[in-house]
Amino acid sequence: MRIRLFPLLLAASIASAQNFSLDHYDKVFRVTDLQVAPSSASAVFVITKPNYNDNVWESELASVDLAGRRVRHLTHQRKTVQNPRWSPSGEQIAFLAAVAGKPQIFVLDLSGGEARQITQSPTGVQSFAWKPDGSAFAYIAPDEPPKRDKFDDSFTVHANDYLMHSTTQPSHVWTIAASGGASKRLTSGTASAGGFGSALSWSPSGDRIAYATAPSAATRDAFSRRIRVIDPARPATALWESPVLCGDPNFSPDGAWLSMTCPAEGHIQNQSEIVLAPAAGGSPRRLTSGVDRNFFRAHWTADSRALVASAPDGARASIWRIPLDGPPKRWRTDAVVAAEVGSARDGKTALIGALPQRPPEIYLLRDPDSEPLRLTDLHAEVAALSLGKTESLSWEFEGLPLSGVLTFPPGFDGTRKYPLVLLIHGGPWASSREAFSAQTQAMASKGWIIFEPNYRGSDNAGNKLYAAVYRDHGAGPGRDVMSGLELLKKRGYIDWSRVGVSGWSYGGYMTTWLIGHYGGWKAAMAGAAVIHLEDDYNLNDLPLYLRAYGSTLTMPKDLELMKEQSPMTYVDNMKTPLLMLSTTGDVRVPVTQSYKLYHALKERGQDVRMVLWPVPGHFPADPWRARDVHRKWIEWFEERLR
Repeated sequence: MRIRLFPLLLAASIASAQNFSLDHYDKVFRVTDLQVAPSSASAVFVITKPNYNDNVWESELASVDLAGRRVRHLTHQRKTVQNPRWSPSGEQIAFLAAVAGKPQIFVLDLSGGEARQITQSPTGVQSFAWKPDGSAFAYIAPDEPPKRDKFDDSFTVHANDYLMHSTTQPSHVWTIAASGGASKRLTSGTASAGGFGSALSWSPSGDRIAYATAPSAATRDAFSRRIRVIDPARPATALWESPVLCGDPNFSPDGAWLSMTCPAEGHIQNQSEIVLAPAAGGSPRRLTSGVDRNFFRAHWTADSRALVASAPDGARASIWRIPLDGPPKRWRTDAVVAAEVGSARDGKTALIGALPQRPPEIYLLRDPDSEPLRLTDLHAEVAALSLGKTESLSWEFEGLPLSGVLTFPPGFDGTRKYPLVLLIHGGPWASSREAFSAQTQAMASKGWIIFEPNYRGSDNAGNKLYAAVYRDHGAGPGRDVMSGLELLKKRGYIDWSRVGVSGWSYGGYMTTWLIGHYGGWKAAMAGAAVIHLEDDYNLNDLPLYLRAYGSTLTMPKDLELMKEQSPMTYVDNMKTPLLMLSTTGDVRVPVTQSYKLYHALKERGQDVRMVLWPVPGHFPADPWRARDVHRKWIEWFEERLR
């Protein structure tokens, strides 16, 4: 693979060839929100860096010349910028930045001067879109809570989690002039705009707005969302509504079509595909069923004849050009794992991508057959470190296409034997790929081989694998993981007396499932693990079982199934030293489940430790605690794998 690098003004100092560690986490940045300018000359993106002293994430806007000659930093004083969007003329960039903790729309004139605040939303702006003529914005914002007496704080429970302290307020669509002023409400009522698949899209003529909406703001209603199209001059009646479960609407440049993402065949257990509907109304048609990959939001080409979208694809994430008529074509990306795509009007495609030994950068593809051109050098310091090399594996098991990624310690010597640590991804609708991972590299630097298996439910090898987790949470995925270990037993450099297993969320679930069904583990770490399915069904914030079981679980019909699929049922078989990590305010996987397993193992005299962080969220949101999770994770295996 060859990747050409253009010269840049952003040249970082070259680090010494030391191993990557937790101390280098402040050198790894998030690179997101890539948006190509209307002129196709440049692209804007967001760089987010951890500030461990103040324990905050700090973000700024930057742009890169697509000819590869310059990177500019556009915001310097603001710390919370996000969602940059070019004006139709390309002379301005709008973005969201916090004012008194509430995101508001700002507009930056590229000719110079300070950014101007446009909105004054008391609840903040969730998402927005320019009107095609540049005269206005449409945006989504939550309603304000009703005024109540001081101690009148009771609330009616809807489809939300057990830690709610008040009723969630619906979000609605508003418009405002691009110069600011008074906002105009377009929607009202209990139905809530935004949420999952929350993109807003104007028709090119500006006479229609498409957005995602759900029956309420309750999180458990999220999977009942659909696309609604309204006339901003007469918004009370929907002009068109999509089937349930669709999101990410996007009008074509010629106004003839509306693209969206929907689950294959309309069934929520299936992966997402690109669906096309006539913008004037009519039946949608499936556009990517022949590709059989889990697609994300698509971008239109300038001629409205095709869309460009990315999808997980084995150990990579590929980019596809999807014509309205004719077979899709995969773009050549070599080893670059695409994370986000931005299409240019001149036919080029910019993308955010990572290599196994380089965190995300901006790349350019001139056409489907050209090699990727790296435009930025944001992570020169990290790339100069001594990093572990990776290898992708693929095999078939029980008729399913399985895969995994191995990461070796820096300076790996095939004549030695190394401990093996499994790092199992969450989801299960996700996948491990050959892209840079700070956690994986930090663990490999300890002298361990890291194995990241993609089991049934993973989203990188087609719908058969994706949907195979249906009514089979643990047993099938467990056999998949163990089949990967059987494959590795042919390799002589693994010390099979020192094998650890670990994961977060569904990876934590798989960890506790595996130690309850298979022996030979030296140590295990289960983070935010689903351990008791009845608790998760009753208390969590999302109807995740809709995907896994195909329909809502009912009581008591499915109690036996939940018991069979719960790792807690097999606690008497768990003999492996176990560390459990979680937050106290996790509503995706309530920590009550970890307490149950912790107490049961303690009563049985097993080696178990539980560490919690007193913060909300399924994973700590701040950089210090996020790094501390990895620190305790690594220290546990250091203790047990010596």
